[in-house]
Amino acid sequence: MRLLNILKESINKKLMLNSLKDMGFNNEDSQFELQSLVSYVENLPNPVKLYRIVVIDDKNDINTTYPGSHYSTSQKDLEHSHSYLTGYGDKYFLMVVSADKKLIDVNSTIHNNILYPNENEVTLKNRGKGVEILSIKKIKF
Repeated sequence: MRLLNILKESINKKLMLNSLKDMGFNNEDSQFELQSLVSYVENLPNPVKLYRIVVIDDKNDINTTYPGSHYSTSQKDLEHSHSYLTGYGDKYFLMVVSADKKLIDVNSTIHNNILYPNENEVTLKNRGKGVEILSIKKIKF
């Protein structure tokens, strides 16, 4: 498959198509869905605003150098999904970051969107090192 224009990362087409088939797509639909997911990543704004929920006891314990790999492009969907709750503790924090598209792990982002199609996930390389943290605020569930 072609290289993504902005991201310059080749897609592991065989892995992605096999994953789509495992999710119940036939050959034709797998090709269409993969192209849709590639377009999704290509069309993300640069930089992209991302959201992550961290569960921890104290805001100061959040690793701001490596703030994490898994994010959502939708704050609303994130807050209604329990699959993004990561960490250990009693308090929930919403982290909002701005990430350059070169920080996106394209293969993992596409693969995670195949496996979890309603999460609007963007997976970052190197545990998110290099993002700009816009805010971290305590939230309640």
